Amino acid sequence: MKMAEIGQYVDILLESLRKKKSILQRLLEENGKQEEAIKENSDTAAFDRIVQTKSSFIAELELLDSGFEKIYDRIRDGLSEEKAVFCNEIAQMKQLISEITDLSVSVQTSERRNKQLIDNYFSYARGKIRQAKKSVRAANDYYKNMSQTNFVDPQLVDRKK
Repeated sequence: MKMAEIGQYVDILLESLRKKKSILQRLLEENGKQEEAIKENSDTAAFDRIVQTKSSFIAELELLDSGFEKIYDRIRDGLSEEKAVFCNEIAQMKQLISEITDLSVSVQTSERRNKQLIDNYFSYARGKIRQAKKSVRAANDYYKNMSQTNFVDPQLVDRKK
């Protein structure tokens, strides 16, 4: 493979890493918005939009990862042979990969935090539903019992004297 070709592929790899970093930063921002939406628990439509946005980001990340792997596999041998020529680009890639790793950890942490918030919210909601069912059942039992207290069994009155 020619050095010019390798250089073009290296530029594509760098651009791919920059895009991945950008997407991870945006994903982290969306996680923050999602956390606020969960805490406010008022606007489920906003929460759904955030989930859809995050889903599209994740799909884009998967595409970038698979493209990066394919290109890297194609130039791996040529790149290792020409390390000296591409030392600046390799250093940039290492730096970007380090930043991407840090961002990935931050995203995973915020995802776990959001999952815990959602679990807590649903646990609270289930408790409220159980309590409401108990209240309705108690009210129904009360009205049923009260309607039977005014009930007088039929009685025969003997009017003969």
